[in-house]
Amino acid sequence: MTNHLYQRAAHFLTLIALFVLPFQVVAASSEEEALREYVEDNTVNLVDKLGKIQDLYSEDREDFYEEMDQALGEFVAFRRVAARVMGKYARQASREQRDQFVEAFRRSLYDAYGGAAVSINSSDFDLAVESVAINPRHDDRATVNLRISTDTGERYGVAYSMYRPEEGNWQMENVIVEGINIGLAFRDRFEQQMQAQDGDVGAVIDQWSAEAANIDGLEDAVKEGEAADQ
Repeated sequence: MTNHLYQRAAHFLTLIALFVLPFQVVAASSEEEALREYVEDNTVNLVDKLGKIQDLYSEDREDFYEEMDQALGEFVAFRRVAARVMGKYARQASREQRDQFVEAFRRSLYDAYGGAAVSINSSDFDLAVESVAINPRHDDRATVNLRISTDTGERYGVAYSMYRPEEGNWQMENVIVEGINIGLAFRDRFEQQMQAQDGDVGAVIDQWSAEAANIDGLEDAVKEGEAADQ
């Protein structure tokens, strides 16, 4: 995959993967179809939401965070995602430290993606949900496969890993873009920072920032993974 493709994948991941709005699911003939419509409908509504909060990103970051929490708080399983990013080090952290990292991780994503997301034009891409599969053995797990076609003719495959809690609607807990496992890439970054901080989990949590969660920077982690597989 070329550098340009990585950058384009990151650009559209910003829009599609982490800023889907949790509107009510439309009635459908099957649970899988309902989940399909949930993803499609909320993605269509995304651009309107981002247009309304564009100025907040530069003028009032706290209000921007609040708006994003209202949009994503129930859709993205931040606590589950953050626990996976910490990996084995979550066991070393206190409950307070884990809570602190959930908040740091959430805000770092908003910071890393906010500037790019609010500038995306809906005419830049077309989105199609190609398939939805609820795990037959675990009906609280599902995979949603999407295809993104850009205005320059590029096409990218995106897969959402979805989780349904006992109460509430489906939540997203991971994303894979063109084979790049975003959750694993973040976990690798947390591991690297743990090594740099001599195993001090508190220091890593304190220093986690938008720079650490920069989607464009995931290219390096992906390249390292590809080199290790060879």
